[in-house]
Amino acid sequence: MMTGISDLPYEILSNILDEAAKLNEADGASFTFGLSQPPMPYAKPPLQRYVRGMIPPDKLKWDTASSIRQVCSVWHEWALHYSLKQLYLRRWRGSEKWLELPKSRAQYQVYEMNVPRGAFAYQDPFKNLTRTAKFLADCPHAAVHVRRLWFDGFYTAETDALISSILRSCTNLRMVTLPWTVMRRLSPRDWEQLLGTKQAKPLYSLELQAIDIPEIQEQDAANQVDLKPLRFVDFSTLRRLKFIGDTSFMPVTDEDLRAIARTATNLEEFHITSLSSITINGVMAIIKAAQKTLRVIEHAPRSDDGFWHPHPGHSVEQEHICSILSHCPKLEDLSISVPSMCSELFANKNVRWKGDCQVRALQLCEHQRQPRSSTTTTSIPGKPNNPPMTPHDQLRALLHTARTLTTARATSISPETLRLELFHSDFIFEPQLQAVHGVFEYAALASGGAWPPERRDSGKGPYGSTGLYGKEEEESVFECVGEGEFLRGAGAGWVRVSG
Repeated sequence: MMTGISDLPYEILSNILDEAAKLNEADGASFTFGLSQPPMPYAKPPLQRYVRGMIPPDKLKWDTASSIRQVCSVWHEWALHYSLKQLYLRRWRGSEKWLELPKSRAQYQVYEMNVPRGAFAYQDPFKNLTRTAKFLADCPHAAVHVRRLWFDGFYTAETDALISSILRSCTNLRMVTLPWTVMRRLSPRDWEQLLGTKQAKPLYSLELQAIDIPEIQEQDAANQVDLKPLRFVDFSTLRRLKFIGDTSFMPVTDEDLRAIARTATNLEEFHITSLSSITINGVMAIIKAAQKTLRVIEHAPRSDDGFWHPHPGHSVEQEHICSILSHCPKLEDLSISVPSMCSELFANKNVRWKGDCQVRALQLCEHQRQPRSSTTTTSIPGKPNNPPMTPHDQLRALLHTARTLTTARATSISPETLRLELFHSDFIFEPQLQAVHGVFEYAALASGGAWPPERRDSGKGPYGSTGLYGKEEEESVFECVGEGEFLRGAGAGWVRVSG
């Protein structure tokens, strides 16, 4: 017989407490403080400082669940899990002016300063990290509730030691975002505990963020420690791996990815974003290791100029990247920068690709420009298989095969929409729409105004479908022409197609 709310099934009780926490959040303080208006030049308006500015989500959850924690042991454990499931630790930026605020955030709503008071005060930039490390070490029953950790702005040897302490305390982590320096300063034993290879639920996602650090910190001998632990670490239980951000200080290299690839054979997602220290060799080491399990591949080493991404490098093993990518049996989401591409990338009609797919290539594969036998499967519509193929012929075959693949995906047993964007020779090709986006001003001059006969405005630019980002004064605006018209202009030599 049920005598109270605590006798309800835990799932129902959890839903009720979750709704109560949301109501507490709506009624409680969700802000800190700020200025009512900025000071204007040559004017002295009365400044009023209000409690304003958002409270971080993890601290907000701690506040909203505070009353629930005090009811009973069952509710206390639920509130701990609700509050500590995700922790976001950010480095204190400094230079803020502290106001005379009440210590309890619940009193913020009735607080207002008519007379500016307060003083600039030094804050230990690592205080939040230090206190969190101590709290989790002293309260292991609280640390077991942490599932997601995100560290932002910590990259010195001192902070890496504190991060290592937090990681040791949190034994049930599923996702973690770390500074790239931790990758080199964790011992193999710490790596083993972080990945949880011997646990029932090991670490699912590992993200490593990199930034450029001040030169004085680069020269600090304590920050230059590299234990080279990756070759001793087992990544076989990891399912998601992401690298984001660029740096010149101990950057992530192809050697690091090869060390990870030795055991990372079960990855489902692999992301590299805005990282120029990795070449296609490191990327392919991971892809080949997890070829049977990968569902998502994102390799976008973007530069500040967007379209002009860094050179992806050349394959030292002389392997055909197009064939490898087209034979990843579980791959669904693809965005990659490769040295070259050809029609074989889209020749396998049994792929599971869907949604938006981007391929950025500087050249077309050289092997198709070699003399071909009469049994060659890749053909040009309307032309016999006569060796060798010119870059113009290669591009025509590539676009035809890509368009055939989008049709095959739309008419398969389980229909899926596939939208291809191919970046090559400073143009963006959309085979399914038979459209080409780019700058055609010079081609119009070379043809004496005869080509292209018809062009329209394009919503794309050097940043892809997101346009020019307000850089119209610096960049030529992209225009759009039909694919057939573009190939005619390429055949006439009015537009250049890189071989």
